[in-house]
Amino acid sequence: MDFTRGLPAALILLSIACTADEPAPPPLTETVAALQAPGPVIELTRSQLNGKQLFETVCWTCHGHAGRGDGPVVLSGSVDAPPSLLGEPYASMNADALIRRFAPELAQVEGEHPHMQYVASVIRSDALHDALAYLEVLSLPTEIDGSAVVGREIYQVRCAGCHGEGGRGDGAWATMLKGAAPADFTSDTLLLSRDYGAVFARIREGGQSLHGSSMPPWGILFNEGEIWDLVAYLSLFTEGTSQ
Repeated sequence: MDFTRGLPAALILLSIACTADEPAPPPLTETVAALQAPGPVIELTRSQLNGKQLFETVCWTCHGHAGRGDGPVVLSGSVDAPPSLLGEPYASMNADALIRRFAPELAQVEGEHPHMQYVASVIRSDALHDALAYLEVLSLPTEIDGSAVVGREIYQVRCAGCHGEGGRGDGAWATMLKGAAPADFTSDTLLLSRDYGAVFARIREGGQSLHGSSMPPWGILFNEGEIWDLVAYLSLFTEGTSQ
């Protein structure tokens, strides 16, 4: 399959913008708590933080926000869907291992992912390495088919108002609700037992019929992937940190 078929001009322009002849920043290896709130902290290195910016500017158009291969360019039918980056073998690879996997394509030799030849031609090698390093964080936690990084963003917008930024069920709207109080994710029995399928169902179906709460059936708004992203983030509340 020719993954570059019909590649939109907008993606080309975005990609070229990342290749300006500016000096590469000095390599930084320290870990920065880049994504934090009163809830779980998701730590990114400086390289991963740079890679996140590139991924969300360019790569997501094909790979999707969480790396499932469902970006807008794919959904429009302009290109073939790439494989999900949340599953194996990608989820367990670091940036160096991914570079080795894509080595044939990066060297302009026919391989499994010919579209990487185009990517390598318009993006600086250090920036590409940063984007691949970000995939290590994007796929966490690996035991759940979702991304905690993406789930955190959904949670902050849609869930924190009731459940609180720290996940203790003490959000600004909590006292205004009738029925059962919002769940405390730091002590939730389903999360503690790692019954993630049940957590998924509770989010999708809502709480009204399950335990008398006023939580709506979020499956009306979120697709399955987004619900799994939420589950991935909620799983961190009982662990305190992603790594």
